[in-house]
Amino acid sequence: MLYLDHAATSPVRPEVLAAMQPYLTTVYGNPASHHTAGEAAAEALEDARARVAHVLGMRRGDVVFTSGGTEANNLAVKGLVLGALSSGRRHVVVSPIEHESILESAAFLARFHDVEVTALDVGPDGRVTTEALAAALRDDTALVALGHANNEIGTVQDVEALAAVTRARGVPLHLDAVQSAGWLPLRDLGADAVSIAGHKLGAPKGTGALAV
Repeated sequence: MLYLDHAATSPVRPEVLAAMQPYLTTVYGNPASHHTAGEAAAEALEDARARVAHVLGMRRGDVVFTSGGTEANNLAVKGLVLGALSSGRRHVVVSPIEHESILESAAFLARFHDVEVTALDVGPDGRVTTEALAAALRDDTALVALGHANNEIGTVQDVEALAAVTRARGVPLHLDAVQSAGWLPLRDLGADAVSIAGHKLGAPKGTGALAV
């Protein structure tokens, strides 16, 4: 079979299996346990966290491992917005072409927490302009959540330019980089939170990370 659906999911790469093999067989301790096996597992976990942080240009302590991109996006959108409610920020900005995990998280916040959601217009090429983003931002905007590369049409947003707009207004930008991780640079884009998933780039299903 000729497989051409790597944008949906990819097979596990042999080098990934080789790297994982010790942690599936001999280094199997609970990383929270205070014995040799647990400490070895904890050391490996922290090394993995540091490697992900390096790729994203963030600190090791910024990285939370998740079961994939959907959980990472849910955690970012709901967590960052719910955390801002006490300061009176009840507005979220997305685009209509985001992954369902972004759109459904925003809809949940609107339904159960009285958050107002603005869906930005996108051009024929699927891009969000800095002008449209600037016009949508308000004093009570808690979060802007956008995808780096779109999983349906392949559009790559100008994240640096969009991040400059959000940063000037003091609004956090969450970047769904599930589709771009492994293909496009993710350092120094200006995003405050980034989601990635392992199964898009040769790691097993059920692996992902959110860096905040």
